Amino acid sequence: MNVPATSTPDQIPTIQLHRILGARPVDDSQTSFCVWSPDHDCVEVHLADSGRVVGLDRVEGGYHVARIDGVLAGDRYFYRFDGGPDRPDPASRYQAEGVHGPSQVVDDSFPWTDNAWQPPANRGLVVYECHIGTWTTAGTFVAAIDRLDDLVDLGFNAIELMPVADAAGRWNWGYDGVCLFAPNRNYGSPDDFRRLVDAAHAKGVAVILDVVYNHLGPEGNYLGDAGPYLSAKHHTVWGSAPNFDDAEHGVSLRRFFMANVIYWLEEFHLDGLRLDAIHCMMDHSGRHIVKDMADAVRDWSAASGRRAMLIAESNVYDEEMLVPTADGGCGFDAQWGDDFLHSVFAVVRPGERLCCRTYESGTDLEQVLKMGYVFAGTLTNQRGRRPMGERIDTSGLIYNIQNHDFIGNHPLGKRLHQVTSLETQSAAAALLMLSPGIPMVFMGEEFACEQPFAFFVDFGDESLRKAVVEGRRREYPQHDWSGGASPIDEAAFYQAKIGEAADGNQPMRHWYRSLIRIRRDWLGHGLISSDGVQIETNLAAGLFVMRYQRDEMSATVAVRLVEGITATDPIEFTCDGKLILDSRGESADGMILPNHAKVFLSL
Repeated sequence: MNVPATSTPDQIPTIQLHRILGARPVDDSQTSFCVWSPDHDCVEVHLADSGRVVGLDRVEGGYHVARIDGVLAGDRYFYRFDGGPDRPDPASRYQAEGVHGPSQVVDDSFPWTDNAWQPPANRGLVVYECHIGTWTTAGTFVAAIDRLDDLVDLGFNAIELMPVADAAGRWNWGYDGVCLFAPNRNYGSPDDFRRLVDAAHAKGVAVILDVVYNHLGPEGNYLGDAGPYLSAKHHTVWGSAPNFDDAEHGVSLRRFFMANVIYWLEEFHLDGLRLDAIHCMMDHSGRHIVKDMADAVRDWSAASGRRAMLIAESNVYDEEMLVPTADGGCGFDAQWGDDFLHSVFAVVRPGERLCCRTYESGTDLEQVLKMGYVFAGTLTNQRGRRPMGERIDTSGLIYNIQNHDFIGNHPLGKRLHQVTSLETQSAAAALLMLSPGIPMVFMGEEFACEQPFAFFVDFGDESLRKAVVEGRRREYPQHDWSGGASPIDEAAFYQAKIGEAADGNQPMRHWYRSLIRIRRDWLGHGLISSDGVQIETNLAAGLFVMRYQRDEMSATVAVRLVEGITATDPIEFTCDGKLILDSRGESADGMILPNHAKVFLSL
């Protein structure tokens, strides 16, 4: 897909626009510059290393462009808009000195070795969510490569990275990104990120990136100085909202964000993107931006021959999300199914809430297992609780028993086994791994990591630092926030590093490895399917049973979840086949203890 040399930026197809935005080396002596700035007449490049200031030419569509001799990869630069102060490039590829500093010209050529790579089918994914800064002691892209072998050994075949777009400070969860095209310099260079992806593909691991398009972070967000990137009518509690539905500039602004989508897929060989809080992407135009993004990804996939996955984080089930855009849907491949997590938690910690919705103990988990969800809504329709109804196809729902939000929304950043028990996590993991959804595990879960994962930021603006602390208390008033590290304390970041797997709980690692192996085997035999599962429950005893049948093969997954860790009375249930996995050791086939899981198979 070559960009026509005579085309102006507004004439270039959206799936090629990323190739000219920003600073792009043309050869070993010249770099092209392109910035969308429709409400400025004069845009200049300030070359920080030489001090030269070069004006750009304004062309159709509000773009400003130029080719400048003597500018090479590695050179630093700012933009100046109508004589204003130095500002980073809206499409900067690297901010080596932070989000307030100069942008850097980057050469995107890289010796990829993954030409034969094909990602696993969506239904076969076992996803591992991680935060680059705390996944390893070094907290870098390159250091993360050393953790891949352990994931492969356990059976994971995909990693989902929390956002890496550069944000203010030395550490951040990633949801305060302001340089949408620039990998966070705290994790390494753009080529370091490519090295991680290339290494993952060599080991059979797909890489999915969490991206944030519902808001920009509150510090270092200079997009408004460059042009009408930010909305005057939409606002979020986290920061400024993009100007997707502006009557005059919305079309071009949408192209900028779609260019960012394709940029991550093409220049970093990513296998998919997870769009954060898609329900908070404010767009009142006739066609929501996420549909345009989905179409752009499909077009790019067809042109490049590389399949890419789009995942929506919708806080409730959205029946339109996985429907093709041609049929009136949003065209995504999967969506997070948060009801699974919170319904499990409502059983083992009834009365506690780690989100804004209230879940009923027992009955909601029964509904999730039988129907697929509890709460539902679309981008335009009312969102709320739904009664029990027909089962949906859950093969496109990503389930988990803990994730970054679940742990981070606890006032002490505690993990599931810390607020319940190891037995409880093991039992819940069996329900997760052998369900018809796509299972996802949060980093450290597989070895019952004892390190907290509290929210952390490193803003330099004191008013923002105070606002973070106050905002957390205001958003989750049900919690006691008097203990634990403050989000603005560096301890919150350093305590979140998960440590070495070898130092963790080895029986838990073995349990997860066994569950993933069984899941893979059952999928291979066509045993796990959304339309082939039968659910039985005994809510009074906390018993949840999934049964599968295909031809002469049948399987039973029995999980008993109860509040607390002291109950010991077993109950009896009907089992089929031979006991192949027991979370608490061998016991009578038809008996199950509290917070206990058993798996049976009949051939």
